[in-house]
Amino acid sequence: MDIISELPDDLLLRILSFVHTKTAFDAQLLSKRWRNLWKKLPTLYHDYTSHRSQSQFLAFINKTLELLESPVLESFYIRIVPTETSSRVMLRRYLLAKLHVRELNFVSTNPVALQVKKGIYHLHTLVILRIECLSLEDGYGNQITLQSLKVLQLCCVRYSSDASLSNLLSSLPSLEDLLLDRCLSDKSTETLSIAVPCLQRLTVLRCPEYCGSHLVRLSVNAPSLKYLNVEDHWRNVSFSEEKMDELIEADVNVCYIDTEKLVRAIISVKRLSLCVVTSKIMRVSVFFNQLVRLEICTCQQEWWNVLEKVLLSSPKLCILKLHQKHIFGTTDPTVRWKEPSSVPACFASHLETFEWRGYEGTEDEKKLASYILRNAGRLKTVTIYPLITNPDIRTGRILKNHMIKELVKLSGCLLTCKLVFR
Repeated sequence: MDIISELPDDLLLRILSFVHTKTAFDAQLLSKRWRNLWKKLPTLYHDYTSHRSQSQFLAFINKTLELLESPVLESFYIRIVPTETSSRVMLRRYLLAKLHVRELNFVSTNPVALQVKKGIYHLHTLVILRIECLSLEDGYGNQITLQSLKVLQLCCVRYSSDASLSNLLSSLPSLEDLLLDRCLSDKSTETLSIAVPCLQRLTVLRCPEYCGSHLVRLSVNAPSLKYLNVEDHWRNVSFSEEKMDELIEADVNVCYIDTEKLVRAIISVKRLSLCVVTSKIMRVSVFFNQLVRLEICTCQQEWWNVLEKVLLSSPKLCILKLHQKHIFGTTDPTVRWKEPSSVPACFASHLETFEWRGYEGTEDEKKLASYILRNAGRLKTVTIYPLITNPDIRTGRILKNHMIKELVKLSGCLLTCKLVFR
């Protein structure tokens, strides 16, 4: 204990920042050295599970906020159980006004019972805001003063109307990073709109399965995006006709209706990870003239048609990766891969790296792999991660060697690139 007590305040505060604020508060009982040290904490972590009752929890929050001496609060985390009294937590205007909070995490356990109160919208120093399991109401648009907010994360948030999200976003002039995860909605909500000209990163994750048939539509207009991640189980996600010319990276896992608009919106992308329904992308005519890195998920039926479609449209492609990231049932054994009638331009000019994870050595996979090895004349590195279920190390090594010999033989020539089986 004496050794720890001799540490400087900065280091002790760093240690206390990793525990609940209640624990840091109780640490002052150890000795005079720890007395009132918690008042200088740069982070507060309040969790109702650290207290005997809800009323005690609320009283403790208000007390710590009143006594806090830190000029800037780097992070403020609150997790609460919604009750009739909990709506007053952290919402006293005079307490909020004295705090210079940079990051706020406000988490509830029930999105129906507790609304986002307007007191949160007056933390003008906020840079990061994460709201989880609360209800987002409209009508606060002209009362929002989050001028410095750059990162907004809305997880399991219930939207009361179509205007709930758009009103909030329209009042955030500095927003750069937006995450929507497991959106909920009332029956009156049909479409959520994201129209943020300055937005650079957008992550849209799935609706929960229990949403049933009432899945909201999402409309996106963000021409300045540099990063896009869409994992979609929505009814429909649509993108504006305006191209996202600044887009660098996109991770797209979708099965919704408007695939064409999405693909047309991201044609300027440089790094693309794609998992889409084959029949829908085959109707799209695009040209990825900036794409240098491509990852195709092999979980969908006839995924090789998606691969061929994008390869023929990507003359500058340097890196190609195949990876089964999801499992959507068995494939149809009667559907076979057919060698394309033309060779992608990138094979002769740019493609240098090829990687395949989950390679099983089926007839179709062998033919496709040998086609790439045979035609991609600039390949330098080929790395294959075979899917071998046999736990015997010696047997696995024999199978890998057999796969290598098969590919070399099927390629019809001596490989000039480095072929590695992991």
